[in-house]
Amino acid sequence: MTIRSANWLALVLTAVLAACAQQPARESSAHHPPATIDYAKYVQGTVPWFQFTSLYDWESNQPGSVVVWTSPVQAYLLTLVGPCLGLQNAFVIALTSQSGLVSSNRDLVIAGGDRCRIMRIERLDARAIRALRNKPAASGSRGG
Repeated sequence: MTIRSANWLALVLTAVLAACAQQPARESSAHHPPATIDYAKYVQGTVPWFQFTSLYDWESNQPGSVVVWTSPVQAYLLTLVGPCLGLQNAFVIALTSQSGLVSSNRDLVIAGGDRCRIMRIERLDARAIRALRNKPAASGSRGG
């Protein structure tokens, strides 16, 4: 192997590793929050697109939508065109984008082998959702 070939191979491997590092590995149930959150209560408005460089986190309570976190304080509810059954068992997901923008009616959520078109993008009140998650569970809520 020549030095030029070795440099090219190192560059390709670095790019592949960087792409894989965009989303943390997760446990099988990590994308299903312990308590179901009604995200409709936290919608701040519909947007045609959002800037996207990496996926910080994601969750899906139902096959027709997914919440994506682009940072600890920025979240979007993506409503999909029909169910995306790959979300139910996916450990990771991917989003398509053009020029760093994810757009409704153009881009896709890729989960498992499914490619699911994004129909609507709604900005969420991420701070309020985080506060709700960090709130201690009410005593006696487990029933028994």
